[in-house]
Amino acid sequence: MGKKAEKLKDKTLKENENDSQSADDYQCTGNLEQDFTELCRRLGYTEFPRVVNRPRMPSTPTSEKTAFADDTDWTSDKDSPIAHIKDRFSYFKPSIQIEVDNEDGRSVREISIRGWKIDDKMMGIFSKCLPVLTSLHKIRLWNVGLTDDTFSSFLTILHCCPSIRVFALEGNPLLQQSYYKLISDDIVLSQIFLRNNKINDEGARLISQALRSLKMTNKNLASLVLSYNHITDEGARHIAQALRFNRSLLSLNLSSNQIGDEGALALAEVLGHFPLTHAEIVERRRLLLEKEAQEQPRSPTTSRHADSKSDRPPSHHSNSAIEKGDKAQAQKTKQSIKKKEKETQKKEEKSASNITSGTSNAAAQASGSNKKDDLKTAKKQLANPDQKNTRGEPVKSATRRAPLPEQEQAEPVEVTNPLLEQAEFRDGKVFLPGNKVVISLNISRNKISKLGLKGFLTAMETQIEETKPIPGTRCHTGLLRLAVGNNNFPADCPTLMRLQEILLPRDPIQKSYKSSEEEQSM
Repeated sequence: MGKKAEKLKDKTLKENENDSQSADDYQCTGNLEQDFTELCRRLGYTEFPRVVNRPRMPSTPTSEKTAFADDTDWTSDKDSPIAHIKDRFSYFKPSIQIEVDNEDGRSVREISIRGWKIDDKMMGIFSKCLPVLTSLHKIRLWNVGLTDDTFSSFLTILHCCPSIRVFALEGNPLLQQSYYKLISDDIVLSQIFLRNNKINDEGARLISQALRSLKMTNKNLASLVLSYNHITDEGARHIAQALRFNRSLLSLNLSSNQIGDEGALALAEVLGHFPLTHAEIVERRRLLLEKEAQEQPRSPTTSRHADSKSDRPPSHHSNSAIEKGDKAQAQKTKQSIKKKEKETQKKEEKSASNITSGTSNAAAQASGSNKKDDLKTAKKQLANPDQKNTRGEPVKSATRRAPLPEQEQAEPVEVTNPLLEQAEFRDGKVFLPGNKVVISLNISRNKISKLGLKGFLTAMETQIEETKPIPGTRCHTGLLRLAVGNNNFPADCPTLMRLQEILLPRDPIQKSYKSSEEEQSM
């Protein structure tokens, strides 16, 4: 019996090895449904999720009418109530829901997986299927049972998919709080959704460090959603610390957490003027010195002579007058040689012009009028480049075309460090104007009272005094939307009313909503 069991184990191992080899040899075609099913079969899956188009949830009144109408045929399978119930609840079956731009199935734009666990074996299948999808833009994972190991392997897949811009991981707690690895210069994501993941203050600290470690030129991440987590005042302070010098994040959602007045005041301080710490002041001085050195660079000759003089012993410095005299004589000799060369060139040109003047007088008289016309048309063509030549020939410019000036040539835009912004000195401290890049902040459904609300009011008042509308538009710089509802203060709080008065002209969505309500009332 023992030998038979060993033989069966050897057979299963050989079959698994053959299946894995055949899966590695498979070349993906770009059709996700075909590639996923083929790889699952080669790896020995008997039951696996199907790749389906994302269904639209049917409306209740129409479904009830079609299911329980008097003219329905109860004998047919399509019109039976059981079939309609199956169609309605097919949304919750394990599947890979996709959105496709075309009908060929190759241009998959969005992938949504919900309600079934992704293990290491399935992650290997995704590592072959997903990088082939060149038009893949969005991935949503909800309650898929990722661990820290499978999450790290999924990050390697994201490195191979540069077209993905939106990633959502929801309902998937990680023990090591590894969500911060999504925020890096290597992964180009513009929107990250991390709702309902039990992110605590340690996870918020790691996310704050990741935001601060981004390069100044990295403007990819624009939206970060951290709602329905376990972030308290300490985690809010860490996030506020990252917002001090981060100039890429436009929208931040911290709703449905456990943030109180201390965390709210830390976030409000970043929006207004905030003082620099000692380490930040030292870094600011270093950056200012570097900027001054770049604006006033030394010429290479002076720097070379200065270095040479500093390297010489004291005895050599006494001979500087002799060296200066030798240099002046050498310059005079060079100038005299250049003058002689110019005089010889002029003599040769005069002799050549005298020889050819007799033979070219007749031709010059015949073509003089044509040259004048060409010069006139060339001047007109330079003044009006869209105008064509009357003779149908290309216009020859009288002079050589000058190169484009340096200002007109395309130059890379320099990104200034936020520490180099215009500072204000008062009470022995250095204050920076604050973060004017964040335009949307959601801190609703927390534990904020009137004290934290006053902090946001003062921050918004300072932003209104300093910010101005963007030229050519009706939008303002700075915070445009602030959601503070369902906190520990009444709805008729005077501070809240004043804050709403300030934000209503700045918020385009609320402004349009109010105008539509006024039109309907009229």
